[in-house]
Amino acid sequence: MVALLLLFAAGRATAATHMVDVAPGGLFFLPDSLTIQAGDTVVWTWKGSSHSVTSGYPGQPSGVFDSGIHGSGFTFSFTFQNAGTFLYYCMPHGTCCGMTGAVIVTAATPTPTPTPNPTVPAQALNISTRLEVRTGDQVLIGGFIIDGDVPKRVVFRAIGPSLAAFGITNPLADPVLELHASDGALITQNDNWKDTQEADIEATGLQPSNDFESAIVSTLDPGTYTAVVSGRNGGTGVGLVEGYDVDQASNSQLANISTRGFVETGTNIMIGGFILGGGGKDVSVVVRALGPSLTPFGVTGALADPTLELHDENGALIQDNDNWKDTQQTEIEATGLQPTDDLESAIFKTLAPGAYTAIVGGSGGLTGVALVEVYRLP
Repeated sequence: MVALLLLFAAGRATAATHMVDVAPGGLFFLPDSLTIQAGDTVVWTWKGSSHSVTSGYPGQPSGVFDSGIHGSGFTFSFTFQNAGTFLYYCMPHGTCCGMTGAVIVTAATPTPTPTPNPTVPAQALNISTRLEVRTGDQVLIGGFIIDGDVPKRVVFRAIGPSLAAFGITNPLADPVLELHASDGALITQNDNWKDTQEADIEATGLQPSNDFESAIVSTLDPGTYTAVVSGRNGGTGVGLVEGYDVDQASNSQLANISTRGFVETGTNIMIGGFILGGGGKDVSVVVRALGPSLTPFGVTGALADPTLELHDENGALIQDNDNWKDTQQTEIEATGLQPTDDLESAIFKTLAPGAYTAIVGGSGGLTGVALVEVYRLP
């Protein structure tokens, strides 16, 4: 999967209503899976007695919606404002009889946006990285730099359960998010996003679709920061860390992004996404994949020979690199951002505004801890 995972909804002009029957002649929902757009409403109609429509897994309600237990003729409705996959079940019959359903909510068609000014360079508006979250020094660590002279308002999210809708078989069940300053000091943390800042997060339109996912909104001074994603009580699984610029009018910007974590094989390689926007002018970036040079910083099990691919928003390969000196050595050295180890990877590219994905793997199927970085050049 090379597409950037953008899990938020945009508004649209009209909304639709969808119907689901509850126990129409058996212990099941009809249909048991429904795909709708954000802003649509689902209406459940009871055809049998002693059933409920409860969000979550059997025995593990998520708290998003709950009809209570009712009999034939009862109706219950819920409007889905956010994109994501919403599982639900019947409380009396979910565990014993597999009476479950799902509503898959896609992002609504966005309203048109003004054409970006072609004289204004694009900047990083969104950053995200997906990989296997482990424990200890193999948790998911995202770093970023706010460049400028005024504070910047940003939203950070740690996504896990809702990745199942994108084919991830082992998503992180309950991610925990921490925000740290450059000296490592903890600024704030969050486990379940509704526990703190619920109103502030909803005001940005970037609230996660699952209550077990985490989010933080904060106004930060220019400087270096780190977002750390781990699993509650030592849980492991695939997680996604995201950072959004929600104050594009500010003179400050996200100038550098990086993520460190354990790179495996198959679908558990490191996938870093970024969006360039806020202006219509092309910008130059340097993308790096580091491994061996992490060892002097106390990282054990560093990826010995990282590989790097850069893809566009459609998944098409733009450029790849194994060892940075093999191609573009002169261009990369001119930026001053050349890796310190010849086995590490780097790509220099001038990009139009849009969404891009950087994929880090191990040469020959190697695994280990790696760092992916994206630098927006002046």
